[in-house]
Amino acid sequence: MMRTLILTSLFLISSALLAFSDLARGIKLYNQGELAEATAEFREVRSQEPDNVQVLTYLGLALVHSGKSAEALETLDKAIAIDEKNADAHFGAGLALGYLKKLPQAIKALERAVKLDSNHAYARYNLGLAYNQGGKIDLAILHLQRFVELAPKAPEAPQVKSLLKQLR
Repeated sequence: MMRTLILTSLFLISSALLAFSDLARGIKLYNQGELAEATAEFREVRSQEPDNVQVLTYLGLALVHSGKSAEALETLDKAIAIDEKNADAHFGAGLALGYLKKLPQAIKALERAVKLDSNHAYARYNLGLAYNQGGKIDLAILHLQRFVELAPKAPEAPQVKSLLKQLR
């Protein structure tokens, strides 16, 4: 009995370490822009840990950046259902909704991301663009200016500065 318990415990620990290793590898691939490979790693971890919020969030972000917005939104909604205060999941949902041409819902999701993390530069960036698209220029300027303050060296910063000049 004790041997079975020890073996079961060792198996669970080794499974958790493998899942963590796959997650870390997936995050590294995601950060390198290797989205297909990252997605495969995240799917593998999700098969072992279907309610892992970090896995669901990264998988959703990888999917949205791969052009699979509907699947991304479903995945991110699950992450949000588990952790309502997950700014990155709300951010990803906002991106997915924007790509699905659901501007009001995208703005709402991005607003929630900014409310949860006021220094989330890319939530600010995308919220500013969404407000601009929706004709709310004052709000667009506010969020785009904050993006430039938060991420002055971001590749998008020069283009945002140019847009801000046009909007003012």
